[in-house]
Amino acid sequence: MLQITDEMRKELNQLRDRIYGDLTALAFMSKSGGGKLHWYYVSGSRSNRYRLISFKVGHGIAGLAVRLGRTVTVNALLPGSIRLRQECALMLAEQLHSAIAIPFSSTGNLPNGVLLLGNRDVRTFTDSEVAEATRVAQRLGELCTPPPTS
Repeated sequence: MLQITDEMRKELNQLRDRIYGDLTALAFMSKSGGGKLHWYYVSGSRSNRYRLISFKVGHGIAGLAVRLGRTVTVNALLPGSIRLRQECALMLAEQLHSAIAIPFSSTGNLPNGVLLLGNRDVRTFTDSEVAEATRVAQRLGELCTPPPTS
């Protein structure tokens, strides 16, 4: 099981504060395979229910971001967002109405993790906020990369 480090927690907490978000969350691909991801850490959650939530690649905002390998945005003003919100158990459990999901890789190959930023109000994330979140997602991927063996 992946261990969330203090540095990873700090990155997520600071990102949530910088973009005035209500929640940041980190999910990784299950070691057992099967195309499932699990939420490992959430900053700003109202409960610990996120620990019980898993989702498949392609399902909901976070799963779609991993499948497409690019950032996916949900807010009430975008077509199709209602369906993506309803497919994301974390968004429903935390009562999020707006979110962005940014996939990343700790292996340098296909995405095996996703960073989700959410708000309980309807809002549109700015380009600079998305760029900042993308930088943090890349940093999280680096922090999760196993050290090279010699």
